[in-house]
Amino acid sequence: MSASRMLGSAMRCMPLAQYAMQPGAGYRPLRALGTTRTVHDTSADDINKNRAPAIRRFWRNVSVGEKDGGLVVLLDARPVKTPGGTPMRISARQPALAWLVAGEWESQKEFLGAHSLPLTSLVSRAIDGLSDANVRADVITKLLKYFHTDSVCLHDNHPRVLAELQQRHYAPIAAWARSAYGIDIKTTTDMFVLRQTPEAADRLRAVVEGFSDLKLAALERAVMTAKSFLIGLALVEQHVSVEDAACAALVEATAQTQLWGELENAHDLDNAAMRQILGASACAALNA
Repeated sequence: MSASRMLGSAMRCMPLAQYAMQPGAGYRPLRALGTTRTVHDTSADDINKNRAPAIRRFWRNVSVGEKDGGLVVLLDARPVKTPGGTPMRISARQPALAWLVAGEWESQKEFLGAHSLPLTSLVSRAIDGLSDANVRADVITKLLKYFHTDSVCLHDNHPRVLAELQQRHYAPIAAWARSAYGIDIKTTTDMFVLRQTPEAADRLRAVVEGFSDLKLAALERAVMTAKSFLIGLALVEQHVSVEDAACAALVEATAQTQLWGELENAHDLDNAAMRQILGASACAALNA
């Protein structure tokens, strides 16, 4: 999958002043991205009173630098900061992630595109939110609730097209989880009786508790997007590709499309958004 398809929708538009700090000593630029853009001044005329103001691009150059053993994305030599005001530091083990984050900022045109910084959003979530032990615990508990009603564990007998898609996309993920973690995963045709064993849930909790903050952020985003704990877990653990995860997450929609036809434009947009968000999650989790 190309980097542009991995980048997509996730981040709410916020004043960009939150993302950059004044130039400071100790940032060593590695290399700037290729283009130079014009700086724009935001005027009152651009602000629609009935909508949030559009945010103009205020930086010319984007680069990646080194700081304190990690990597930082620089906007005109100013390091990007999280919405909480913390300098955004990316592990030196993830140079590809740093350049993909830089690519998000370089790809902005005259105005910041809403939902166009998914990787920046994930890194910010890890730093501002999941570095707090209480927030981590709450997120893990919330994610495990998806496991007890996981779509991967629901298998219908009809219609035939749905049953075949579930067998094709769900069964391999459930089989992987059983083998990888040594747990019993129950499947059923009745969602009202589905409940996984406490032993299985405890085992998966222990696995996720060992994730770094960034990998947990990627899992959270993947689970919330796919509406499945097991699909999200398989993605961030590199068991399935982004395409395989998206196909599994869209089984019911695919079955409906095959039965009743496609709603023009709507399905294409939903499918693209799904792949963009899952792609960002997969990139963030790599070597996290």
